[in-house]
Amino acid sequence: MLNSKPEIPVVLDDIPESEQQELLENLAHWIVRRSLTTPAILLIETGKPLNFLGSQLLLALSPFVQAFFKGDKYHKLALILEKDENVELLLQLIEKSEG
Repeated sequence: MLNSKPEIPVVLDDIPESEQQELLENLAHWIVRRSLTTPAILLIETGKPLNFLGSQLLLALSPFVQAFFKGDKYHKLALILEKDENVELLLQLIEKSEG
């Protein structure tokens, strides 16, 4: 098996749909609580065509970020944001959370 640590996913298919939805909802609520709705939507909409490259950058920065944040949520979010549908869902969740 390629993944010696089963708690850290290697591909998006390793993350259950329910957990993907929960992580995106948590991120949307975090953005809205900090009044970052407009900058987040602007940044996400602007970078939408490059979301795969952005998610790969997040994965590349993972070792540095994990020095500050514990757990695998960051890694999972980077994998989730690879898909265009999930980026669009995040935008919808941000808009819904603010309303």
